[in-house]
This record gives sequence, C-alpha cells and structure tokens, in this order.
Amino acid sequence: MQSWQIRISGALIALFLAGCATPVSTNIKPSAANVAKFNDLSELNVVATLEKNVNEARNADMPFLAPNYFREAAQVLSECQSALGNKPKDVLVNNAAKGDAILEKGRAVMDIVKYRFAKELEYRAQLLEHDAPKLLPKEYEKVIGELSGLIEKVEREQPASIDKEKEALLKSMLDLVIKSVQAGALHESELINADSKAKNADKQAPLTYAEALRVYQESKSQIAAAHHDKELVQRLGAEATFAARHAQQVNERVALLQAQLKVSAAGSAMTGGVMVGGAMAGGSSGAQVGAQLDGKTAGSATERVSLEKIVLQEEDRLRSISTALGMKDLRDLPLEKQVEEIKRAAAEAAQQPNGAVAAKDFEARLEAANSGIQQGVAELAKKDKLLAEKDQKLESQATQLAEKDAQIKTLTDKVMKLEAAPKPAKKSRTVKPKVSQPVKK
Repeated sequence: MQSWQIRISGALIALFLAGCATPVSTNIKPSAANVAKFNDLSELNVVATLEKNVNEARNADMPFLAPNYFREAAQVLSECQSALGNKPKDVLVNNAAKGDAILEKGRAVMDIVKYRFAKELEYRAQLLEHDAPKLLPKEYEKVIGELSGLIEKVEREQPASIDKEKEALLKSMLDLVIKSVQAGALHESELINADSKAKNADKQAPLTYAEALRVYQESKSQIAAAHHDKELVQRLGAEATFAARHAQQVNERVALLQAQLKVSAAGSAMTGGVMVGGAMAGGSSGAQVGAQLDGKTAGSATERVSLEKIVLQEEDRLRSISTALGMKDLRDLPLEKQVEEIKRAAAEAAQQPNGAVAAKDFEARLEAANSGIQQGVAELAKKDKLLAEKDQKLESQATQLAEKDAQIKTLTDKVMKLEAAPKPAKKSRTVKPKVSQPVKK
C-alpha cells in the first residue's frame, strides 16, 4: 500500500513539474494584424523584423519581467532563422507572426508585473545602481531568485498566494539595499583596513588604526539610517576612506622607522655606542632614526607606540604648514608626498605678491618641523638609553644574586657531604656480673 502511495505521489509531482514547464504561448494564435506586419516583406526582412522586435523586448527588460514569453519568442526567432531559405515564405510569415503575438502578450504581462511588484522592482534598480551583483553576489542572487519566482506565478496567472511572500521579500530586499549602499561606500576603506590589519597596524599604529575602525563603523551606522541620502553616503564613504588611508600610511611609516631602529641597534651593538639621527629626506621629509636598545627588542609595544606618536607629530607640523597654504588635509598621503605637495604649493605662493616672504616663512616652518622631529627621536633614544641602563643594573643585581646562590649551593653541598660520610663505631663497655656474697649467720 505504501509503495503505491509513493508511486502516486511521484506521478503527481511529475505532472506538476510538467505543468510548470508548459509553454505560456500554447494558446496564443497570431491575429490578422500580426500576419499583416510580415506579409509584404521579403523572407530576409521577415526574419530581420522579428529579430528587431525581440531585441526591443530584451532592451525593455522582458527577460526579467516576462521571462517565459521572451524565451518562447526568442525560440520562434531561432526557428525562423533556421528556416530561412529552407521553407516557404508563408511558413516564415506565420512563425514570425506567432513570435510577434507572443511578444505582445509578454508586454501586457510586463505591465501587470510592474504594477504588482512596483516596490520590489524599485529595490532591484537600487541594487543594480549600487553594484550589488558584484559586491554581494550570493545575497543578490537569492532575493532576485525569489522575486523571479513570484513574477513567474503572475506570468502563469497563479498569483493567489504571493502576498505573504511579497512581504518577506520586501524586507529582505530593503536590508540588501542598505547593505549594498554600505558596501559601495565603504568597500575601499574596508579593503585598506584589512590590509593594514594584515601588516600589524593594530600593534604598530594602534591609535591611528583604532580611529580608522571607529570612523568606518560610525559611517556604516549612519548610512544604515539614511541610505537614501546620496550626498551623506558619499561624504561618509570619503571620510572612512581618508581615515583608512591615513592609518595605512602611518603604519607603513612606523614600520620603516622600526626597521631603521633595528639596523641602527645592530650597528651600535658592534661599537657599544648609541646612535641618534634625524633628517628630512630631500632637506625636508622623513625621520632617519637610530638607537641602541640594550636589553630591549626594537619591536616592543612601548617603542611602537612612541614611534607612532613621532609620526603623528611629523604630520601635525606638516599639517600646520599646509593649512597656512590653504591646502586640503594631506594626511592620507605618505609623508614624502605631503612634503612634495607643500613644496609645490609654496612655490606657487612665491609667485604671488609678497610671495618671497611667505616662501621664507614656509621654509622656516619646514626647518622647525625637521628640528622637532629630531628632538622627538632624540627623546625616544634618551628614554631607550635610560631603559637600557636600568636593564644593566637589573642584570648586575641578577649576577650578584647568582653568585650568592652559587656560594649557598657550595655550602649546601659541603653540609650534605658531611652528613653522608660514615660515622665511627662507638666502643661498647663490658658489664661484669655482680657476685653475690654469702650471708654470714
């Protein structure tokens, strides 16, 4: 009995699937008007006209809004193209007229779909606008697949139970629209932050990297609340990208200084000295740092934070100059690029009235910035030297303790040897037995 039920169920499923696969154009017959469009045309023009109509339907989005009608019209076109030169003209005309009738019905269905799914189609347009198929392909395919399923129900005139599905789909599509707006605006900053994370920005430049993450998260939240405000979205995306690039270039700068510290530490270890140097590359950019780190690795957390602060001080000094020149914030550029832009702007300012005086002022500021950088590096080296001296004292104390431990161990060993040595045997005394005397009577 159970096997029969399974067979019957399988048959019903097969019938259902067969029904779904039934062409929508089965009952469509070309009208006289459809035939008249092609009667007076040559065989080649019959096919060309139908092809033109199919292409127009494609451009009108019929493949999505009435997919079955478009598919079947395209199939008729393919048959006409194959029959060209092989079958009589009247066969071509009738086939082309049928294809034209299918397209007419498809256009009517499109109008119904546009009315029934107005909001869903609006969300679809927004998803395409924000490049969701590329940025969020899996999520996009899911919601569009669900929408296509509902459209096909309308296309096949089976729309009875779609309202509840429409409600859930609208929510999913709105969520994805917001997500796609966020992804479009913040995609670049997200990639940059990920790259910085991979290059240890969270350890080498924790302050700047944390700020980049904060700006990213805040921008993401604000976009979610106002995703329709294009100007706001654009501004928030730009701010997040700026913060990410800033953290990236600070991290790279810290890594460079850290590498220079390691090289200098290795060189000074050979001579037993302490090296400190600072200069602006090309006369005005880049701190060249060297310091011996006795008993302290060049990659310690304390040093990294200090190096980040030095880089930020470099930026602050350069920013004061760029601000005076009326320039935009340059901190998202590498330090060398910032200096180049400042020099270029200063050269342009020198061409203006009283420009020579201004140029000298900016040169003086660059020199002051260079001096400040050298001072910061010197302070870092001084701190490292103090730490090294402290480490030396601790090492000396540890040596003294080790010597005392050795002395204690020596004494302990001697005591243990004495305790382990065999003890001399004690002399035993012979006890003479007492002889009892006879009692005199």
